[in-house]
Parts: sequence; C-alpha cells; structure tokens
Amino acid sequence: MPDIIRRRTEAMTEEMGQGDGAKGEQIAAVQRALEILEALADAQDGMSFTDIVTLLDVNKAIAFKLINTLIGRRYVFRDETSGRYYLTFKMSNLGLRKMSKSLLLDQSNSILRELADATGELIRLAVVEGDTITWVSSILAQSRLLQLNPSYGFEVRLHLHAAGKAWLSTMSSERAIGLVLKNGLEPATEHSLRTVEAILEDLKVSAQRGYAISYEEHSLGVGAIGVPVLVRRFGEKKECVGVITMAAPCARMNRQALEGSAPRLLDAAARLASIWPVGDGRTYS
Repeated sequence: MPDIIRRRTEAMTEEMGQGDGAKGEQIAAVQRALEILEALADAQDGMSFTDIVTLLDVNKAIAFKLINTLIGRRYVFRDETSGRYYLTFKMSNLGLRKMSKSLLLDQSNSILRELADATGELIRLAVVEGDTITWVSSILAQSRLLQLNPSYGFEVRLHLHAAGKAWLSTMSSERAIGLVLKNGLEPATEHSLRTVEAILEDLKVSAQRGYAISYEEHSLGVGAIGVPVLVRRFGEKKECVGVITMAAPCARMNRQALEGSAPRLLDAAARLASIWPVGDGRTYS
C-alpha cells in the first residue's frame, strides 16, 4: 500500500475514533434532516414516507417528526394526491440569495459570456467552499447547432471532471487523494482513471501546465478543460476559489484542440481572480 494511502487511512481512522475529529460532535437529527433534503433533491418523482424511513433507518415516529419540521420550515411539501414528499424551491432560493449578495454572478457573467462566444462551447463556473466544489453558472454559445446539456451531471466527481482535477491540482497530494478516496474511485467510463498512482501523475501534469483535461473520463463523447481561479486571501500563497471549465463534444474538439484553448481559459481565470468578491462587495484586485 502506498504511503499516501496508508497515512490517509490512519488519519481517517483516528478521526472516526474522536467523534469525527476536527469536525467535532454532530447532531443526529440535523444530519438526518439534511439527508432527507439531499435525497429529495435527486428524487425526480419525490419520495414516499416508506422511502424516507428506509433511507434514515429510524423508526417511523422520528422520521415523521423530521419531515413535519422540514414541512413547517417550507423546505419540503407533501402532495396530497400522491402522498409523496418533494423538495420546495426554498433551498434554491437560499443559494440564489447568497450568490446575489456576493455579486459573483453579476461580476463573472460578462467574462464567461465572452469566453463562450469566443470558443463556441459550453462554459461553466464552479465555486470552492471548504472541501466541496459546486457548479454555480453555465453559459452556452449561441452559434452552435450541436450543444451539450449545461446541467448534465450536477455532481463534480473530483478525479473525473476537469473542474475537480483543476481544483485538486492546486493542493497537496495528501489532501487531494484524501478527498478523492472519500468519494470513491468508481470509474464512470472505460477511460476513467482508476488508481491513486494514475491520478497523482495526472494532477502533477495539471499543476505544471496550469490546467486540467478530462477526455471521455466522466462521459463518453465529451471532453473538457478546467482552469483554477487563484486569489491571495491571506499571505502570499494563492488559493483556489473556483474553476472555469469548457466542455465540448469529442467529435468537434479532440484533446489537442482542448489544450489549444488553454490560453483563453487561463486569461479568463486571471480576469475572474482580479474581480473575485471578498464577501462584502470588495474584490481582491
């Protein structure tokens, strides 16, 4: 077993033995409520009460109280005809309120639109928060007849997506592999990276050139390039706060063409970094 995996395994074992380590003690009811919200977000046809009880593996009384609490706070509603539970748009509204306050979308939209028009491809922006990276914006070029669905796959599989790879390439090998192992190494296609060694080598190359490539590793027929947005928050060391990606059908852009687009994305990422909001309306520039 490579040393990096052994150290990560030992660290995870130690954390679990200390009440989840640095995360501190957690409240079971809150965890379960969040599990319900996350499950409902992925349930196109909602969930039955039985589905929720099975998900939580608790008795019906506890599940009923949790659901009623979420309904009372208007995060969940029950369809009276089918009896199934659905997520409301309140959760989405919270995210939009946060984005509005940060001014991120307002300030980044023109840069992303310019990049989409220049490349003719799908441009996306993902934001880093702690140990997660989340899509927040997608812009499609208007000139293409064949376009990718901007909402294909909401989850950023770190070692498969160009966005995830670009982010991982900005951190230490130990932390990067720790995050990858936390989410699992399950491949999505025959081209997916399957070993720690292969992932580390790929991240090393990505760090050296300043961008990451994912070519049919997450979805067959789709290639993507990702560039980290780096800012100095504290001290001299730059920190990755987000990632710009460009995705295109392989029939239109091969790996070489993706790499050839790197200068445009690097320029866009640098421009975004200069206007990235601190949180109170100011920027890092």
